[in-house]
Amino acid sequence: MAFRRLLLIVLGVLSKQVLSEEICYDDVGCFTDEDCHWLGFPPKSPQEINTRFFLYTRRNPVEPQELKRGDVDGLRASNFDPRKKTKISAHGYTADSFRPWEVDKKDAFLEAEDANVICVDWSEGASGLYSKCHQNVRVVGREIGLLIRFLNLEMGMFYKDLHVIGMSLGAQAVGYAGEFQPGIARITGLDPAGPYFRDEGFDFRNNGPQCRLDPTDALFVDVIHTDANDITGAGQMLQLGHQDFYPNGGRRQPGCDGPDLTSGCSHSWAWRLFTDSIRSTTCDFTAYPCQNWALFVGGNCRECGDRGCAIMGYHADQNTAVTGKFYLTTNAEIPYCIPE
Repeated sequence: MAFRRLLLIVLGVLSKQVLSEEICYDDVGCFTDEDCHWLGFPPKSPQEINTRFFLYTRRNPVEPQELKRGDVDGLRASNFDPRKKTKISAHGYTADSFRPWEVDKKDAFLEAEDANVICVDWSEGASGLYSKCHQNVRVVGREIGLLIRFLNLEMGMFYKDLHVIGMSLGAQAVGYAGEFQPGIARITGLDPAGPYFRDEGFDFRNNGPQCRLDPTDALFVDVIHTDANDITGAGQMLQLGHQDFYPNGGRRQPGCDGPDLTSGCSHSWAWRLFTDSIRSTTCDFTAYPCQNWALFVGGNCRECGDRGCAIMGYHADQNTAVTGKFYLTTNAEIPYCIPE
């Protein structure tokens, strides 16, 4: 018994030493290996991740202009217009900002609205071991937050005109951006990454709201869950925002077969649905408040209630008074929206 007690004390001391480890990167700040961040520490440096910001507007819809934090002359010479709304979009694991789906989303934004669209490319930090990329999102989030602050201070961009969107690991990154820079009007999480961000049963620490996207990260946070199987899925079922949408139950999407960690089919539906919602002008993705999918398919959640239903996707901010979980069904191909 004495040996066991001594062993526990030693392990506790070692654990405390590990937990107190810290690394600092210039103006991005310091990071510790505490709370939920227990694999892959430390995150890569900003130089290794090489986060880049590419600006598109209706004046340059195809060829981007690169914005660099601290480059005031470059920012003022760009097409960035603080009088217009700004969209900032961050990709997910193993992707980059020039993938077809990222370009399509950017194009949809510019078709719908004369806005500043900034695509975040952190591809060098989003490749390799997932555990390391899980750590890297904290650095990327800080860099996005610093860019937002830069745009506000140097160009007068209002935080109320800002909408930040993240896919998968990118959704967790923009959550960290909102935690770092308060006041962002809206954050949209597209199937936020689940592994290491949910309350894993094998994790010896509590993966609380500080470890992932949560409602405090922006004035309005909406989330689309499409691959939320706790074991085989890339996302998670946990409610992360003010409005969380679970199309087709949120676990497996129409036409997607097999484990999604290998196919990526259901996971990709989040950006498909969101991009389609930007272009949809004749059909709203009306979603009904409900506690779970079983109740919804059983016909028990077909009323909007006094506060009304919610609209999934681009127009989710049309009814911010209603909060909670929302369910709906979609078509298996474009147009995904089913008219009511």
